[in-house]
Amino acid sequence: MLKLQVEGKAHQVEPFLYDLRQRPQIALHQEHVKEVSDDNQICVTCEVDLQPSRRLKIVHLRTQDGGEIRMPLLDVIHAEIEEGKTILAGKAFDIFSG
Repeated sequence: MLKLQVEGKAHQVEPFLYDLRQRPQIALHQEHVKEVSDDNQICVTCEVDLQPSRRLKIVHLRTQDGGEIRMPLLDVIHAEIEEGKTILAGKAFDIFSG
C-alpha cells in the first residue's frame, strides 16, 4: 500500500482525486482532509492500493436489435457526463496485428 498526499486549492484537488477513484486498478482508503490556509488550500492524505489485476475489463454493449458486442479494454475509465450519458475510455489491443 502506498501513501499519497495532495495539496492545493480545493477546486483542483477534488477533481484530481475523483479521477483517481474512477480507475478500477486504484483503490483509495482512509482519506484525511485538512485545511492548510485561508486561501481555500487543502491537504488530502490517503492510502492507495494498486490492483493491477483489475486493469482488464470486458465492456458489453447492446445493439438495438438485441445483439451484444464485447470489447476487452485495459485501464477503463468511465464517467457520467450528464444523467443517462456515460463516456467509456480505455486501451484496446490486437495480438494478431502486425
